[in-house]
Amino acid sequence: VVASRARAGMLRGLLSRHILRAHTPRSRLHARFASSGRVTPATASQARGPISRRPPTRWVPSLERIFSSPANAQPAAFPACGRPTTPRAASSEDTDMAALPKGEGADALAAQSCADLGACSRDTPRLTPEQIATHARAVPSWRVSEDSTTLARLFTAKNWACAFSFLNDLSRVAEAEGHHPDVHLTNYRDVRIVLTTHAIGGLSMHDFVLAAKLDALDVTYSPKWLRENARDA
Repeated sequence: VVASRARAGMLRGLLSRHILRAHTPRSRLHARFASSGRVTPATASQARGPISRRPPTRWVPSLERIFSSPANAQPAAFPACGRPTTPRAASSEDTDMAALPKGEGADALAAQSCADLGACSRDTPRLTPEQIATHARAVPSWRVSEDSTTLARLFTAKNWACAFSFLNDLSRVAEAEGHHPDVHLTNYRDVRIVLTTHAIGGLSMHDFVLAAKLDALDVTYSPKWLRENARDA
Protein backbone atom coordinates (compact mmCIF):
# COMPACT_ATOMS: atom_id res chain seq x y z
CA VAL A 1 0.00 0.00 0.00
CA VAL A 2 2.81 2.38 0.89
CA ALA A 3 4.56 1.66 -2.40
CA SER A 4 1.35 2.24 -4.32
CA ARG A 5 0.82 5.57 -2.65
CA ALA A 6 4.42 6.61 -3.42
CA ARG A 7 4.06 5.71 -7.07
CA ALA A 8 0.78 7.60 -7.28
CA GLY A 9 2.44 10.66 -5.71
CA MET A 10 5.26 10.54 -8.24
CA LEU A 11 2.79 10.26 -11.12
CA ARG A 12 0.80 13.24 -9.84
CA GLY A 13 4.00 15.30 -9.56
CA LEU A 14 5.12 14.46 -13.09
CA LEU A 15 1.64 15.16 -14.48
CA SER A 16 1.37 18.54 -12.75
CA ARG A 17 4.85 19.52 -13.93
CA HIS A 18 3.93 18.60 -17.52
CA ILE A 19 0.69 20.59 -17.35
CA LEU A 20 2.56 23.58 -15.89
CA ARG A 21 5.06 23.55 -18.72
CA ALA A 22 2.38 23.24 -21.38
CA HIS A 23 0.54 26.32 -20.09
CA THR A 24 3.50 28.49 -19.04
CA PRO A 25 4.79 31.13 -21.55
CA ARG A 26 8.19 30.35 -23.04
CA SER A 27 9.73 33.55 -21.67
CA ARG A 28 8.86 32.52 -18.09
CA LEU A 29 10.34 29.07 -18.63
CA HIS A 30 13.58 30.65 -19.92
CA ALA A 31 13.70 32.86 -16.88
CA ARG A 32 13.24 29.85 -14.56
CA PHE A 33 15.97 27.88 -16.31
CA ALA A 34 18.28 30.88 -16.28
CA SER A 35 17.80 31.36 -12.54
CA SER A 36 18.60 27.70 -11.98
CA GLY A 37 21.78 27.85 -14.14
CA ARG A 38 20.52 25.33 -16.66
CA VAL A 39 20.61 25.92 -20.43
CA THR A 40 17.54 25.12 -22.50
CA PRO A 41 17.83 23.55 -25.95
CA ALA A 42 16.48 26.78 -27.47
CA THR A 43 19.11 28.98 -25.83
CA ALA A 44 21.86 26.51 -26.75
CA SER A 45 20.95 26.71 -30.47
CA GLN A 46 20.82 30.51 -30.26
CA ALA A 47 24.30 30.53 -28.75
CA ARG A 48 25.62 28.38 -31.59
CA GLY A 49 23.89 30.54 -34.22
CA PRO A 50 22.32 29.36 -37.47
CA ILE A 51 23.99 26.50 -39.28
CA SER A 52 25.95 27.85 -42.27
CA ARG A 53 26.54 25.72 -45.35
CA ARG A 54 29.10 28.12 -46.85
CA PRO A 55 32.63 26.74 -47.18
CA PRO A 56 35.21 28.15 -44.77
CA THR A 57 36.86 31.34 -45.95
CA ARG A 58 40.50 30.90 -46.95
CA TRP A 59 42.95 33.53 -45.82
CA VAL A 60 44.37 35.50 -48.74
CA PRO A 61 47.36 37.79 -48.09
CA SER A 62 47.08 41.42 -49.08
CA LEU A 63 48.32 42.09 -52.61
CA GLU A 64 49.60 45.45 -51.49
CA ARG A 65 51.72 43.75 -48.85
CA ILE A 66 53.01 41.20 -51.39
CA PHE A 67 54.08 43.71 -54.04
CA SER A 68 55.44 46.24 -51.58
CA SER A 69 57.84 43.64 -50.21
CA PRO A 70 61.48 44.26 -51.19
CA ALA A 71 61.77 40.61 -52.18
CA ASN A 72 59.08 41.13 -54.81
CA ALA A 73 60.30 44.45 -56.17
CA GLN A 74 60.19 44.51 -59.96
CA PRO A 75 63.54 44.86 -61.73
CA ALA A 76 64.07 47.66 -64.20
CA ALA A 77 64.39 45.43 -67.28
CA PHE A 78 63.84 41.83 -68.36
CA PRO A 79 66.04 40.73 -71.27
CA ALA A 80 65.19 37.87 -73.57
CA CYS A 81 66.83 35.23 -71.36
CA GLY A 82 64.23 36.00 -68.66
CA ARG A 83 66.74 36.97 -65.96
CA PRO A 84 66.41 40.45 -64.47
CA THR A 85 69.29 42.76 -65.08
CA THR A 86 70.02 46.38 -64.39
CA PRO A 87 70.05 48.36 -67.64
CA ARG A 88 73.17 50.33 -68.43
CA ALA A 89 73.90 53.06 -70.88
CA ALA A 90 75.33 51.90 -74.17
CA SER A 91 78.94 52.80 -74.75
CA SER A 92 81.15 52.95 -77.80
CA GLU A 93 82.88 49.78 -76.57
CA ASP A 94 79.77 47.65 -77.10
CA THR A 95 80.61 45.08 -79.79
CA ASP A 96 76.88 44.64 -80.51
CA MET A 97 76.50 48.28 -81.55
CA ALA A 98 77.20 49.06 -85.18
CA ALA A 99 76.99 52.18 -87.27
CA LEU A 100 74.66 51.87 -90.24
CA PRO A 101 76.29 52.27 -93.62
CA LYS A 102 75.46 55.61 -95.20
CA GLY A 103 74.90 56.06 -98.86
CA GLU A 104 75.34 59.13 -100.97
CA GLY A 105 72.82 61.79 -99.93
CA ALA A 106 72.00 60.28 -96.50
CA ASP A 107 73.06 63.38 -94.57
CA ALA A 108 71.05 65.62 -96.90
CA LEU A 109 67.95 63.50 -96.30
CA ALA A 110 68.43 63.45 -92.52
CA ALA A 111 68.83 67.22 -92.50
CA GLN A 112 65.34 67.68 -93.91
CA SER A 113 62.14 67.62 -91.87
CA CYS A 114 58.88 65.88 -92.64
CA ALA A 115 57.10 68.76 -90.96
CA ASP A 116 58.66 71.19 -93.45
CA LEU A 117 57.46 68.99 -96.31
CA GLY A 118 53.91 69.45 -95.10
CA ALA A 119 51.27 67.07 -93.81
CA CYS A 120 50.64 63.99 -95.92
CA SER A 121 47.50 64.15 -98.04
CA ARG A 122 46.18 62.98 -101.39
CA ASP A 123 48.05 65.95 -102.89
CA THR A 124 51.45 64.76 -101.60
CA PRO A 125 53.76 64.20 -104.60
CA ARG A 126 54.41 60.54 -105.29
CA LEU A 127 58.00 59.70 -106.19
CA THR A 128 58.78 58.29 -109.59
CA PRO A 129 60.68 55.00 -109.96
CA GLU A 130 63.82 56.96 -110.87
CA GLN A 131 63.55 59.15 -107.78
CA ILE A 132 62.94 56.10 -105.58
CA ALA A 133 66.06 54.38 -106.95
CA THR A 134 68.16 57.50 -106.31
CA HIS A 135 66.99 57.99 -102.71
CA ALA A 136 67.22 54.25 -101.96
CA ARG A 137 70.99 54.42 -102.52
CA ALA A 138 71.20 56.89 -99.61
CA VAL A 139 69.61 54.39 -97.16
CA PRO A 140 71.07 50.96 -98.12
CA SER A 141 69.68 49.29 -94.97
CA TRP A 142 66.16 49.70 -96.35
CA ARG A 143 64.52 47.60 -99.06
CA VAL A 144 62.01 48.90 -101.61
CA SER A 145 59.11 46.56 -102.31
CA GLU A 146 58.62 45.10 -105.79
CA ASP A 147 55.67 47.40 -106.46
CA SER A 148 57.65 50.42 -105.17
CA THR A 149 54.99 51.30 -102.59
CA THR A 150 56.83 50.53 -99.32
CA LEU A 151 60.27 50.89 -97.78
CA ALA A 152 61.20 48.28 -95.16
CA ARG A 153 64.04 47.59 -92.75
CA LEU A 154 64.48 44.39 -90.74
CA PHE A 155 66.91 43.44 -87.97
CA THR A 156 67.20 41.32 -84.83
CA ALA A 157 67.96 43.10 -81.57
CA LYS A 158 70.01 41.55 -78.80
CA ASN A 159 66.99 41.05 -76.56
CA TRP A 160 63.51 42.34 -75.77
CA ALA A 161 64.78 45.35 -73.83
CA CYS A 162 67.07 46.45 -76.69
CA ALA A 163 64.27 46.07 -79.24
CA PHE A 164 61.89 48.17 -77.20
CA SER A 165 64.55 50.76 -76.46
CA PHE A 166 64.89 51.29 -80.20
CA LEU A 167 61.10 51.34 -80.69
CA ASN A 168 60.73 53.98 -77.99
CA ASP A 169 63.33 56.15 -79.74
CA LEU A 170 61.58 55.53 -83.07
CA SER A 171 58.27 56.62 -81.57
CA ARG A 172 59.71 59.93 -80.40
CA VAL A 173 61.26 60.67 -83.81
CA ALA A 174 58.12 59.70 -85.73
CA GLU A 175 55.92 61.82 -83.49
CA ALA A 176 58.21 64.83 -83.83
CA GLU A 177 58.27 64.44 -87.63
CA GLY A 178 54.54 63.85 -87.91
CA HIS A 179 55.11 60.78 -90.10
CA HIS A 180 54.49 57.32 -88.63
CA PRO A 181 55.72 53.93 -89.91
CA ASP A 182 54.14 50.53 -89.46
CA VAL A 183 56.11 48.68 -86.77
CA HIS A 184 56.21 44.91 -86.19
CA LEU A 185 57.90 43.05 -83.31
CA THR A 186 57.96 39.25 -83.60
CA ASN A 187 59.85 36.48 -81.83
CA TYR A 188 60.30 38.99 -78.99
CA ARG A 189 63.23 40.79 -80.69
CA ASP A 190 62.81 40.70 -84.49
CA VAL A 191 61.98 44.24 -85.58
CA ARG A 192 60.43 45.18 -88.93
CA ILE A 193 59.73 48.78 -89.89
CA VAL A 194 57.64 49.58 -92.95
CA LEU A 195 57.45 53.11 -94.36
CA THR A 196 54.83 54.30 -96.82
CA THR A 197 52.70 57.38 -97.33
CA HIS A 198 49.25 56.00 -96.62
CA ALA A 199 47.41 58.95 -98.12
CA ILE A 200 48.78 58.23 -101.61
CA GLY A 201 49.38 54.48 -101.26
CA GLY A 202 53.03 54.81 -102.26
CA LEU A 203 56.38 56.40 -101.44
CA SER A 204 57.05 60.10 -100.99
CA MET A 205 59.95 62.20 -99.74
CA HIS A 206 58.54 61.85 -96.21
CA ASP A 207 59.42 58.15 -96.20
CA PHE A 208 63.06 58.58 -97.19
CA VAL A 209 63.59 61.51 -94.83
CA LEU A 210 62.23 59.49 -91.91
CA ALA A 211 64.28 56.44 -92.95
CA ALA A 212 67.48 58.50 -92.84
CA LYS A 213 66.57 59.84 -89.39
CA LEU A 214 65.80 56.36 -88.04
CA ASP A 215 69.16 55.10 -89.30
CA ALA A 216 70.81 57.55 -86.90
CA LEU A 217 69.25 55.83 -83.86
CA ASP A 218 71.39 53.44 -81.81
CA VAL A 219 70.51 49.74 -81.86
CA THR A 220 72.05 46.90 -79.87
CA TYR A 221 71.90 44.04 -82.35
CA SER A 222 71.98 40.31 -81.86
CA PRO A 223 75.66 39.28 -82.24
CA LYS A 224 74.67 36.39 -84.50
CA TRP A 225 72.49 38.58 -86.70
CA LEU A 226 75.25 41.20 -86.83
CA ARG A 227 77.77 38.65 -88.11
CA GLU A 228 75.40 37.34 -90.75
CA ASN A 229 74.11 40.74 -91.85
CA ALA A 230 77.09 43.05 -91.47
CA ARG A 231 76.14 44.83 -94.67
CA ASP A 232 72.65 45.74 -93.42
CA ALA A 233 73.69 46.86 -89.93
